[in-house]
Amino acid sequence: MGPRPRDAQRDNYSLNLSEKLVKRELQLGLLRQVRENSALLNTKILPSIRPKIGKLFHHRDLDLKSQSILHQARVQILEQCAIPEAQRDTNRLQLSLNKALDRYEDRERIEKLIDDQNHRLTTTSLKRLDKKVKFHLDKAEQERQKSRPQQNIKRNNKRKRNAERRRAERKKYRTSKAAKKVEWMKNHVEDNIKGKLVINLSSQEVPDIAYLYLAKGLNFVESRPVAKEDLLFDVKEFLRKMEWKAYFHQIQADTTTDRDTEDIHKDLRLRSRKHPQDYNHPLFDEIKTRLMGFATNLNPDKPQSNLTDAEQRGKGWVLKSINEQRIFITSADKGGATLILDYRTVSVMDTVKCELEKETKFTKLDTSVGVKMEQTQLKVKEAVLKHYHLKTISEEVKKRITGVNEKGNMVHAPEIRPEIPYAYPLYKVHKLSQEQIEAKTIPPVRLVHATKGGPLYRLEKFVSPYITQISRKYCEEEFILDTPDIITQINNYNKETLKGAPKNLQLFTLDVAALYPSIRPELALTALEDALNSDTSFSQELKAALYEFTDLIFQESFVTYQGEGYINKEGIPTGNCISRQAADITMHWLLFKQIRGKMKSWGLIDLWRRFIDDVFGVWLGTVRQFNLFVEVLNKLAQPYGIRFADQQIGKTVNFLDITLTLDNSNQIQYRLYRKETDARNYLRTDSFHPEHVFGSVAFSQMIRVIERNSQDSTCVDDLAELKEDLSRSGHNMVKLEETEPRAVLRALENTLRTGRSKESDNTDTLVFSVQHSSDNNQLKKLIHELGPDIKRICGDIRVIFATRKHPSIGNRVVRNRQLRDKAECLQKTSQKCFAPGCKTCPVLFDLGSKIIVNGLELKLDSTLTCKDKHIIYVAQCQLCNGIEGSEDTYFGQTITPFHNRLNGHRSKFNIDHRALYEHSALSMHCYNAHRDTFSFDCFKFGIVKKTKPNLLDREEARFCAKFKTNVWGLNRMEIRR
Repeated sequence: MGPRPRDAQRDNYSLNLSEKLVKRELQLGLLRQVRENSALLNTKILPSIRPKIGKLFHHRDLDLKSQSILHQARVQILEQCAIPEAQRDTNRLQLSLNKALDRYEDRERIEKLIDDQNHRLTTTSLKRLDKKVKFHLDKAEQERQKSRPQQNIKRNNKRKRNAERRRAERKKYRTSKAAKKVEWMKNHVEDNIKGKLVINLSSQEVPDIAYLYLAKGLNFVESRPVAKEDLLFDVKEFLRKMEWKAYFHQIQADTTTDRDTEDIHKDLRLRSRKHPQDYNHPLFDEIKTRLMGFATNLNPDKPQSNLTDAEQRGKGWVLKSINEQRIFITSADKGGATLILDYRTVSVMDTVKCELEKETKFTKLDTSVGVKMEQTQLKVKEAVLKHYHLKTISEEVKKRITGVNEKGNMVHAPEIRPEIPYAYPLYKVHKLSQEQIEAKTIPPVRLVHATKGGPLYRLEKFVSPYITQISRKYCEEEFILDTPDIITQINNYNKETLKGAPKNLQLFTLDVAALYPSIRPELALTALEDALNSDTSFSQELKAALYEFTDLIFQESFVTYQGEGYINKEGIPTGNCISRQAADITMHWLLFKQIRGKMKSWGLIDLWRRFIDDVFGVWLGTVRQFNLFVEVLNKLAQPYGIRFADQQIGKTVNFLDITLTLDNSNQIQYRLYRKETDARNYLRTDSFHPEHVFGSVAFSQMIRVIERNSQDSTCVDDLAELKEDLSRSGHNMVKLEETEPRAVLRALENTLRTGRSKESDNTDTLVFSVQHSSDNNQLKKLIHELGPDIKRICGDIRVIFATRKHPSIGNRVVRNRQLRDKAECLQKTSQKCFAPGCKTCPVLFDLGSKIIVNGLELKLDSTLTCKDKHIIYVAQCQLCNGIEGSEDTYFGQTITPFHNRLNGHRSKFNIDHRALYEHSALSMHCYNAHRDTFSFDCFKFGIVKKTKPNLLDREEARFCAKFKTNVWGLNRMEIRR
């Protein structure tokens, strides 16, 4: 019977110790032998001991002297370092072995094993060491006998000539390679990029490197490491959400919550920054410690750049030209091409201004934009409070729209602080021919109202779900949601025609010219009133509120351009949350309630379907009858401002993104349709996206092609073309071939499935939002390890990672928002507004000031003034500045104008009222450090950055973490709220 497992484990430990002891004793003997043998000491047997002197000295006396010094140094190192270290190791190992042997009851057995092992090790190791000593001694003897090499002048000259010849050949090769690279780049740009992926309509001579950069696509993301400050903020936000989940799970037994009611206004929720009070759990503290430790100690990997040197230079040229306002880059209205336009001379400014200054469409504001913003906010608040008092809307909805809580105070949430709406153009390059593109003709423009986050945005979001439901029911007989919807309706129509239909069918399409600018607001309200009267789903009070809110949205909608405001005089806004619903209702009311009864030829329509302003149908008459039908239709629609401009009729028509064809059996066949200007530029696989995104792009695009082809032959052709396009974007053709069968199977499942019903999953979710990084795998592994603890405190919950992408090329080069503000031509030297009586201007830094925060230099934004809002600011105590070890800097944020925020800080500087000065980190610092000179003037201020309201928390945390003011600064102070 052998030893037990525990005895075997101890045996191995003891044997290992004994082995180390024997080897170290032999090494000690070798060190002593080297010290005693001068011939062996001068060899390379101990390369770590000899200093790396380099080549031999040219002069013999110096060389001998260096050899003598090295010899003495080796002896001292051996005597004072190497031998004592080996002796200590020997003593330590001997002591450990004795302690290990003392634990054995059968000590004789293990000592016998050790003796056998020592005998084998001594025999083999001595042979190896003797061989090593002999090798180095022989080598030293050979070097002593070898004479010093004599210089060979002829050989050196020959080597020099050969080196010069090789340098000349390499230079010639590099020159030839660079020329071939330039030629390839020129041909590649001419054949694959110009006029397809990137269209230059400007007067600027765009270099090929800029084309290469922009051809990556506006959705291409450059590789970059995740910012440690962002990761810390994401972890803190995840922990805050987990804390709330755990808090509600803890009180779940005492209170019940209604989770079955769907919140149709969840888009209006105000994001909270609070933590639950009086919540404490040791497991949560442990989870928090591990996650914060991971984020704090992580050294993010720096990924390899996914831009070539040429593309990097192209990026520099593009950004420089944009900053100098020589070019303006935007995306085409359809097709995905990137457009380059002149900023001033030809394009954007003149285009937008000409549209806005048309007196029939827009009216210029007679007040400033700021005053108009305040007036609009006040009207929205009055309208919402009116229907709140009538019990039409709830307290929670009122707070989400206006920001007014139950006490009548404004909540501190960035979502309710509106941004200024602006107008930007979308160019319909698909309307141009190839000759017009080559002639750099400016395409027709569609003016878009960017109202997201504006003063009416939250009211629009409230109205939108109700109006959507009403419009779909009101327009049910002609409504099309999207391409899959029209395909389903075509398939149903084909089944009906099989029962017997006339053979003179023809397909037709109609297109309304400039639909949104053509719909008069009073006409849209009349149609909306009719739709509301026909609806039975909502109460009369709610329908009255929806009508009033929609009227207010139409009346108060405005945009800005170059610092000036414009109100819609004709047409409804393009781009807000209810534009499509209002257009659908208006067009249905006009066509089916006002026009259809007056047209006898309407009976020749066998099928009529409409997608906003695009109509598709089946015609039972002749082409001449159809042309007369369109003529009468336009005549009847003219008093309402609507005109059908584009029309097609025949056996084949193009509608949305499919080509429809009527075959010999009167069955409508369809296939994918692509415009000539379609760039077919898919997300490149070298973009800095998660790996699964690229597979999803190929998979979804294949499903799209399969579902938009009714015949196998056209489907095979379109799939082959798609795979070629995807391959050009970097996708692996082998993987594409493997993906195709799965896409076919999924498309078949979608066709057979009547509805997209998912299995109900009652598991609650907790979203962890992080930026894409290669370090996310470590974070996911940590969360997986913490999963049981998270479920213990939060219940049955599933953590979902939501990966955010880094800024793309489009985020860098497309700057529609800059059209909103008036261009500043003067070189600014400060952030002062120079308004009379402004108390903030005297306490601001000059732009030339050098601001040092904990050893790092901070730069201010020269484009901002003390009247700006949604900014990050810095405050620095001038009394503590320059004193080593002092805490003097504070970073803050404000959603109000900066001068108003400083007035709030200034009001806390009252040394006689503790309740005041304890509410500001600045006044608390003055009270603690400078009580004798307690004054607001101790501080200097500067504006660091302007950002979106919903990003203020993240940006503030980023600056605090980067400059460490939350560790050594005023941001670590706990302020009473």
